[in-house]
Amino acid sequence: AIILQLLCIGVFRMPAKIGMSISAVAVGIAALVAWQMTPLAVGASVAQAVHRSLTIALILFGAITLLRTLQETAALNRIKLGFHAISADMRVQTVLVAFACVSLLEGISGFGTPAIIAAPLLMVLGFRPIAAAVLALLGDTVAVTFGAVGTPLIVGLENVPNYSTNLTWAVGAQVATFDLVIGTLLPLMLVSVLVLQFSELTLKAKFRSILHIAPWSLLIGATYAVSAFTVVRLIGPEFTAIIAGSIALLVGMVTAYYNVGLPQQIWRHHARPEDEAEEEILESSAQLMPLWKAWLPYATVIVLLLLTRTVPLIRDVTSRILDASWRGIFGFSEINSTWAVLYSPGTILLAAAVVAALVGSRSLTPLKTGAKGAITTVVGALLALVPTLIMVQIFTNSGINTSELAAMPVYIGETLATVFGGLWVAAAPLLGAIGAFIAGSATVSTLTMGPVQASIAEMTHLPLILVLALQMVGAAAGNIIAIHNVVAASTVVGLAHREGLIMRRLIMATMGYVGMAVVIGLACAALL
Repeated sequence: AIILQLLCIGVFRMPAKIGMSISAVAVGIAALVAWQMTPLAVGASVAQAVHRSLTIALILFGAITLLRTLQETAALNRIKLGFHAISADMRVQTVLVAFACVSLLEGISGFGTPAIIAAPLLMVLGFRPIAAAVLALLGDTVAVTFGAVGTPLIVGLENVPNYSTNLTWAVGAQVATFDLVIGTLLPLMLVSVLVLQFSELTLKAKFRSILHIAPWSLLIGATYAVSAFTVVRLIGPEFTAIIAGSIALLVGMVTAYYNVGLPQQIWRHHARPEDEAEEEILESSAQLMPLWKAWLPYATVIVLLLLTRTVPLIRDVTSRILDASWRGIFGFSEINSTWAVLYSPGTILLAAAVVAALVGSRSLTPLKTGAKGAITTVVGALLALVPTLIMVQIFTNSGINTSELAAMPVYIGETLATVFGGLWVAAAPLLGAIGAFIAGSATVSTLTMGPVQASIAEMTHLPLILVLALQMVGAAAGNIIAIHNVVAASTVVGLAHREGLIMRRLIMATMGYVGMAVVIGLACAALL
């Protein structure tokens, strides 16, 4: 199934709606024939997938409505001008938005929301749609382990034997140790992808452009990594990405504004042709809305996400009111789909769109215009999301069978364990990446693969904390090319059904991310 997905979308360049439909059918046949799932169990998985696709559709609808509302009120032009006041260099903007902002948003919300918000912001700054999607997806990695207020660790490890708070803290601390390397290098990796893949400079000029920005990029990466290393040990995993992302964003903005460690030459070799000269935009700045008004909708998103995720009373209320969850689908207690509508990032994004309309024009007309355009886009995205999630849910639920076979993800893990044996530290990140690639969630990957990783660690006499940390890092890597994340990002940048193009741009970076985890894991194992 995994190879078929890569072939259909990455090699044969099929749109996701076709490639994932083929993969869903193939997994469904395997589930019915080889795993001997009952037709009712397969049907329940399909129903679960359709329900889950609606939860993602709401987030997409909210994100696109907010973006188009901001366009209608001209707030996006003001945001662009504000970023240019900090730095017009696209390398700097990549690090600030695709790394620091995404890390902060990942810590607050997670579940694909950061890339959906960041990609349109990059487009506002002049990035072409393909680059905006690629950079936003790649940047949503290091913070994924601590995303959604620590959910990937706190919830993801629940199925591991002898689960405890101490286990989550220990695994989080180990991941943060790995990220002293990976997190420090990620901003430079993002800049390298921007320059190497999306500019038409000579190869020598490309490497020179990367080299000139390297010291500053490494500084911002190290700021995040050291902050996370410290916070997870002092406070715990819940606020690690939020605090570390905020510190990295603040340091990045201040150093960029005062030109600390930055090259003198402004790099904009990827910028889209402008409709008007930059000087004309700057001259008209006095007529634009105040910067705080332009950013108020995004500030609203961050505040509402924080309140609903960190204040117990508000979290409980928003989780219970308008609860559209579907539990025990078709009588299977294991097959559920949760959807707390008020708690959803999509609802919060829609609330921010209302704020954007009222603040920007004192009318809901921009909101109506934005929502109308968003509906058409989201309906098109569902053509790819539904078959993607059907494949995912059948794959995940395949343990409900009459053949006594382990579920497909567990079967993959056991097979890999047989192949790698004592060298499991080299395969642990790969298993985590496979889980996230299919499920589209680091949390689900660890819930599914965590017990497998623990069992293999015991069989191979490897340290449990090390193996689970490698699972988490691998899951963060798999999140880059998780199909429904790619579908969502492609939709918000206007590249619906071009998912294969985005994945081909990301595959080498994903392999490099997993490769770094493998090298670090082998080094740690050798030192034990």
